[in-house]
Amino acid sequence: MRCSQDSPHVSSEALILPASGDDVAYYAQRRWPDDHARQLYADLAELAPNGAWVAKDEGTPIGIAIAHPLEDEWFLSELFVEPSFVRQGIGRKLLVEVARDAGDVSRSGLLDPHELGGVAFFLGRGVSLQAPVVRVAGALPPEEDLARMAAGDYRFSAEPIDPARDRQALGALDREVRGTARPLDHTYFAQRGQGIGFRLGDEFVGYAYVWPNGSIGPMVSASPAYLVQFFAYALVMLDRTFGATWCTALVPGTNVRVMRAALRAGLTIDAVRLFACDAGLLDLTRYVGFHPLLF
Repeated sequence: MRCSQDSPHVSSEALILPASGDDVAYYAQRRWPDDHARQLYADLAELAPNGAWVAKDEGTPIGIAIAHPLEDEWFLSELFVEPSFVRQGIGRKLLVEVARDAGDVSRSGLLDPHELGGVAFFLGRGVSLQAPVVRVAGALPPEEDLARMAAGDYRFSAEPIDPARDRQALGALDREVRGTARPLDHTYFAQRGQGIGFRLGDEFVGYAYVWPNGSIGPMVSASPAYLVQFFAYALVMLDRTFGATWCTALVPGTNVRVMRAALRAGLTIDAVRLFACDAGLLDLTRYVGFHPLLF
Protein backbone atom coordinates (compact mmCIF):
# COMPACT_ATOMS: atom_id res chain seq x y z
CA MET A 1 0.00 0.00 0.00
CA ARG A 2 2.65 2.49 -1.09
CA CYS A 3 1.42 6.04 -1.55
CA SER A 4 2.39 8.53 -4.22
CA GLN A 5 5.00 11.19 -3.57
CA ASP A 6 2.97 14.20 -4.63
CA SER A 7 3.70 17.46 -2.80
CA PRO A 8 1.03 19.10 -0.58
CA HIS A 9 -1.72 20.46 -2.74
CA VAL A 10 -5.00 22.31 -2.81
CA SER A 11 -8.19 20.61 -3.94
CA SER A 12 -11.45 22.32 -4.72
CA GLU A 13 -12.65 21.15 -1.30
CA ALA A 14 -9.75 21.37 1.14
CA LEU A 15 -6.19 22.46 1.71
CA ILE A 16 -3.88 19.72 3.05
CA LEU A 17 -1.22 21.16 5.37
CA PRO A 18 1.16 20.18 8.18
CA ALA A 19 -0.85 20.41 11.39
CA SER A 20 0.08 23.16 13.82
CA GLY A 21 0.15 22.67 17.57
CA ASP A 22 -3.20 24.42 17.76
CA ASP A 23 -4.66 22.03 15.15
CA VAL A 24 -3.45 19.01 17.11
CA ALA A 25 -4.76 20.43 20.39
CA TYR A 26 -8.13 21.12 18.76
CA TYR A 27 -8.55 17.53 17.60
CA ALA A 28 -7.13 16.08 20.81
CA GLN A 29 -9.88 17.94 22.66
CA ARG A 30 -12.49 17.08 20.04
CA ARG A 31 -11.67 13.38 19.83
CA TRP A 32 -10.59 12.29 23.33
CA PRO A 33 -12.24 12.99 26.69
CA ASP A 34 -9.30 12.31 29.04
CA ASP A 35 -5.97 14.00 29.70
CA HIS A 36 -3.95 10.79 29.22
CA ALA A 37 -5.22 10.33 25.67
CA ARG A 38 -4.84 14.02 24.81
CA GLN A 39 -1.22 13.99 25.92
CA LEU A 40 -0.56 10.82 23.91
CA TYR A 41 -2.26 12.41 20.89
CA ALA A 42 0.06 15.42 21.12
CA ASP A 43 3.14 13.25 21.68
CA LEU A 44 2.38 11.05 18.67
CA ALA A 45 1.88 14.11 16.46
CA GLU A 46 5.26 15.46 17.58
CA LEU A 47 7.06 12.13 17.15
CA ALA A 48 5.58 11.28 13.73
CA PRO A 49 8.33 11.28 11.05
CA ASN A 50 6.20 13.36 8.69
CA GLY A 51 4.31 15.12 11.45
CA ALA A 52 0.56 15.33 11.68
CA TRP A 53 -1.39 16.58 8.66
CA VAL A 54 -4.62 18.52 8.70
CA ALA A 55 -7.27 19.31 6.10
CA LYS A 56 -8.79 22.78 6.21
CA ASP A 57 -11.76 24.37 4.52
CA GLU A 58 -11.48 28.16 4.48
CA GLY A 59 -9.17 27.97 7.50
CA THR A 60 -11.36 25.62 9.54
CA PRO A 61 -9.93 22.17 10.39
CA ILE A 62 -12.03 19.42 8.84
CA GLY A 63 -9.74 16.40 9.16
CA ILE A 64 -6.49 15.12 10.58
CA ALA A 65 -4.08 12.20 10.17
CA ILE A 66 -1.27 10.98 12.45
CA ALA A 67 0.93 7.94 11.81
CA HIS A 68 3.46 6.16 14.01
CA PRO A 69 6.36 3.94 12.82
CA LEU A 70 7.30 0.69 14.52
CA GLU A 71 10.34 -1.33 13.40
CA ASP A 72 8.47 -3.39 10.78
CA GLU A 73 5.06 -1.74 10.81
CA TRP A 74 3.44 1.58 10.07
CA PHE A 75 0.56 2.23 12.48
CA LEU A 76 -2.13 4.76 11.58
CA SER A 77 -2.91 6.37 14.93
CA GLU A 78 -5.52 8.77 13.57
CA LEU A 79 -7.40 9.34 10.35
CA PHE A 80 -10.49 11.45 10.87
CA VAL A 81 -12.59 13.56 8.53
CA GLU A 82 -15.56 15.57 9.73
CA PRO A 83 -18.78 13.74 8.74
CA SER A 84 -20.02 16.54 6.47
CA PHE A 85 -16.82 16.26 4.38
CA VAL A 86 -16.59 12.49 3.88
CA ARG A 87 -16.56 10.91 0.41
CA GLN A 88 -14.61 13.80 -1.07
CA GLY A 89 -11.19 12.14 -1.11
CA ILE A 90 -9.90 14.09 1.88
CA GLY A 91 -8.94 10.99 3.86
CA ARG A 92 -6.92 9.66 0.93
CA LYS A 93 -5.05 12.95 0.56
CA LEU A 94 -4.25 13.06 4.27
CA LEU A 95 -3.02 9.48 4.08
CA VAL A 96 -0.66 10.34 1.21
CA GLU A 97 1.12 12.85 3.40
CA VAL A 98 1.42 10.86 6.63
CA ALA A 99 2.55 7.76 4.69
CA ARG A 100 5.26 9.58 2.73
CA ASP A 101 8.47 7.53 2.82
CA ALA A 102 6.87 4.93 5.09
CA GLY A 103 8.86 2.22 3.29
CA ASP A 104 8.02 -1.39 2.53
CA VAL A 105 6.49 -2.36 5.87
CA SER A 106 3.12 -3.64 6.99
CA ARG A 107 0.29 -1.16 7.58
CA SER A 108 -2.07 -1.33 10.54
CA GLY A 109 -4.58 0.56 12.66
CA LEU A 110 -7.18 0.11 15.38
CA LEU A 111 -10.58 1.05 14.03
CA ASP A 112 -13.83 2.15 15.61
CA PRO A 113 -16.42 -0.25 14.11
CA HIS A 114 -19.03 2.52 14.23
CA GLU A 115 -16.96 4.67 11.85
CA LEU A 116 -17.88 2.65 8.78
CA GLY A 117 -16.05 4.98 6.45
CA GLY A 118 -12.75 4.19 8.16
CA VAL A 119 -13.43 0.46 8.03
CA ALA A 120 -14.25 0.68 4.32
CA PHE A 121 -11.16 2.83 3.77
CA PHE A 122 -8.84 0.14 5.17
CA LEU A 123 -10.59 -2.79 3.51
CA GLY A 124 -10.60 -0.99 0.18
CA ARG A 125 -6.82 -0.79 0.36
CA GLY A 126 -6.25 -4.44 1.11
CA VAL A 127 -5.78 -4.09 4.87
CA SER A 128 -7.67 -6.96 6.47
CA LEU A 129 -9.53 -6.98 9.78
CA GLN A 130 -7.64 -9.45 11.96
CA ALA A 131 -9.33 -9.42 15.35
CA PRO A 132 -11.78 -7.54 17.56
CA VAL A 133 -10.12 -5.76 20.48
CA VAL A 134 -12.31 -5.35 23.57
CA ARG A 135 -11.82 -2.73 26.25
CA VAL A 136 -12.62 -4.03 29.71
CA ALA A 137 -12.98 -1.64 32.64
CA GLY A 138 -14.07 -1.55 36.24
CA ALA A 139 -13.08 -1.23 39.87
CA LEU A 140 -9.90 -3.00 40.93
CA PRO A 141 -10.80 -6.43 42.32
CA PRO A 142 -10.41 -7.04 46.07
CA GLU A 143 -7.03 -8.30 47.24
CA GLU A 144 -8.33 -11.80 47.91
CA ASP A 145 -9.55 -12.07 44.30
CA LEU A 146 -6.18 -10.86 43.03
CA ALA A 147 -4.42 -13.43 45.21
CA ARG A 148 -6.50 -16.21 43.67
CA MET A 149 -5.84 -14.87 40.18
CA ALA A 150 -2.10 -14.66 40.82
CA ALA A 151 -1.88 -18.20 42.17
CA GLY A 152 -0.26 -20.62 39.75
CA ASP A 153 2.50 -23.09 39.13
CA TYR A 154 5.12 -20.49 38.16
CA ARG A 155 7.32 -18.33 40.37
CA PHE A 156 8.46 -15.32 38.40
CA SER A 157 11.00 -12.72 39.37
CA ALA A 158 10.06 -9.17 38.43
CA GLU A 159 12.14 -6.04 37.93
CA PRO A 160 11.59 -2.60 36.39
CA ILE A 161 12.10 -2.48 32.63
CA ASP A 162 15.25 -0.77 31.38
CA PRO A 163 14.64 -0.16 27.65
CA ALA A 164 18.37 -0.10 26.89
CA ARG A 165 19.37 -3.11 28.96
CA ASP A 166 16.31 -5.17 27.94
CA ARG A 167 16.18 -4.06 24.29
CA GLN A 168 17.08 -7.46 22.81
CA ALA A 169 14.68 -9.43 25.01
CA LEU A 170 11.84 -6.95 24.48
CA GLY A 171 12.40 -6.93 20.73
CA ALA A 172 12.36 -10.71 20.48
CA LEU A 173 9.08 -10.99 22.39
CA ASP A 174 7.46 -8.14 20.46
CA ARG A 175 8.40 -9.64 17.07
CA GLU A 176 7.04 -13.02 18.11
CA VAL A 177 3.74 -11.78 19.56
CA ARG A 178 2.99 -8.31 18.19
CA GLY A 179 4.71 -8.83 14.83
CA THR A 180 7.29 -6.04 15.16
CA ALA A 181 9.87 -4.68 17.57
CA ARG A 182 9.16 -1.24 19.05
CA PRO A 183 12.27 0.05 20.88
CA LEU A 184 11.29 3.73 20.70
CA ASP A 185 7.89 2.90 22.15
CA HIS A 186 9.47 1.16 25.13
CA THR A 187 11.53 4.25 25.86
CA TYR A 188 8.33 6.29 25.82
CA PHE A 189 6.41 3.74 27.92
CA ALA A 190 9.15 3.58 30.55
CA GLN A 191 9.27 7.38 30.83
CA ARG A 192 5.51 7.88 31.10
CA GLY A 193 4.32 4.71 32.84
CA GLN A 194 5.69 1.92 35.01
CA GLY A 195 7.01 -1.21 33.30
CA ILE A 196 7.89 -4.57 34.82
CA GLY A 197 9.76 -7.41 33.13
CA PHE A 198 9.14 -11.00 34.19
CA ARG A 199 11.77 -13.74 34.30
CA LEU A 200 11.43 -17.44 34.85
CA GLY A 201 14.87 -18.52 35.93
CA ASP A 202 17.22 -16.71 33.58
CA GLU A 203 14.69 -16.39 30.74
CA PHE A 204 12.86 -13.11 30.02
CA VAL A 205 9.28 -14.34 29.55
CA GLY A 206 7.10 -11.25 29.50
CA TYR A 207 6.43 -7.68 30.49
CA ALA A 208 3.59 -5.38 31.50
CA TYR A 209 3.14 -1.63 31.78
CA VAL A 210 0.70 0.21 34.02
CA TRP A 211 -0.30 3.87 33.90
CA PRO A 212 -1.38 6.58 36.34
CA ASN A 213 -4.85 6.70 34.73
CA GLY A 214 -5.45 3.04 35.63
CA SER A 215 -4.77 1.45 32.25
CA ILE A 216 -2.77 -1.75 31.70
CA GLY A 217 -0.70 -2.39 28.59
CA PRO A 218 1.04 -3.25 26.54
CA MET A 219 1.46 -6.67 28.10
CA VAL A 220 3.21 -9.55 26.33
CA SER A 221 3.79 -13.13 27.44
CA ALA A 222 6.05 -15.83 26.03
CA SER A 223 3.39 -18.43 26.92
CA PRO A 224 -0.40 -18.32 27.33
CA ALA A 225 0.08 -20.18 30.62
CA TYR A 226 1.65 -17.09 32.21
CA LEU A 227 -0.95 -14.54 31.17
CA VAL A 228 -3.35 -14.54 34.09
CA GLN A 229 -0.53 -14.27 36.62
CA PHE A 230 0.95 -11.33 34.70
CA PHE A 231 -2.45 -9.65 34.55
CA ALA A 232 -2.96 -10.08 38.29
CA TYR A 233 0.50 -8.66 38.96
CA ALA A 234 -0.33 -5.63 36.79
CA LEU A 235 -3.53 -5.02 38.77
CA VAL A 236 -1.57 -5.12 42.02
CA MET A 237 0.98 -2.70 40.53
CA LEU A 238 -1.78 -0.22 39.71
CA ASP A 239 -2.84 -0.15 43.33
CA ARG A 240 0.62 -0.06 44.88
CA THR A 241 2.30 2.29 42.39
CA PHE A 242 -0.46 4.78 41.59
CA GLY A 243 -3.13 4.16 44.23
CA ALA A 244 -5.57 3.35 41.43
CA THR A 245 -9.06 2.13 42.24
CA TRP A 246 -10.18 1.70 38.59
CA CYS A 247 -8.57 -0.14 35.68
CA THR A 248 -8.91 -0.57 31.93
CA ALA A 249 -7.26 -2.92 29.44
CA LEU A 250 -7.43 -3.47 25.67
CA VAL A 251 -7.78 -7.23 25.23
CA PRO A 252 -7.80 -8.89 21.79
CA GLY A 253 -10.82 -11.13 21.41
CA THR A 254 -8.52 -14.10 20.80
CA ASN A 255 -6.86 -13.63 24.22
CA VAL A 256 -9.47 -15.71 26.00
CA ARG A 257 -7.39 -16.31 29.14
CA VAL A 258 -7.12 -12.64 30.10
CA MET A 259 -10.67 -11.95 28.91
CA ARG A 260 -12.08 -14.71 31.10
CA ALA A 261 -10.01 -13.59 34.10
CA ALA A 262 -11.08 -9.97 33.66
CA LEU A 263 -14.78 -10.82 33.46
CA ARG A 264 -14.55 -13.15 36.44
CA ALA A 265 -12.90 -10.32 38.40
CA GLY A 266 -15.94 -8.12 37.77
CA LEU A 267 -14.63 -6.00 34.91
CA THR A 268 -17.09 -5.28 32.12
CA ILE A 269 -16.83 -4.66 28.39
CA ASP A 270 -17.41 -1.03 27.48
CA ALA A 271 -15.99 -0.70 23.94
CA VAL A 272 -14.94 -2.76 20.94
CA ARG A 273 -12.41 -1.89 18.23
CA LEU A 274 -11.10 -3.76 15.20
CA PHE A 275 -7.41 -4.41 14.61
CA ALA A 276 -6.56 -4.11 10.91
CA CYS A 277 -3.22 -5.14 9.42
CA ASP A 278 -1.98 -6.18 5.99
CA ALA A 279 0.75 -8.45 7.43
CA GLY A 280 0.19 -12.15 8.01
CA LEU A 281 -2.22 -13.12 10.77
CA LEU A 282 -0.70 -12.16 14.11
CA ASP A 283 -0.91 -14.27 17.27
CA LEU A 284 -2.56 -11.82 19.65
CA THR A 285 -3.54 -14.54 22.13
CA ARG A 286 -0.58 -13.45 24.28
CA TYR A 287 -1.06 -9.70 24.00
CA VAL A 288 -2.85 -6.86 25.78
CA GLY A 289 -2.77 -3.53 23.97
CA PHE A 290 -1.72 -0.07 25.13
CA HIS A 291 -4.19 2.41 23.64
CA PRO A 292 -6.32 2.82 20.48
CA LEU A 293 -3.88 5.53 19.33
CA LEU A 294 -0.93 3.14 19.58
CA PHE A 295 -2.01 -0.50 19.90
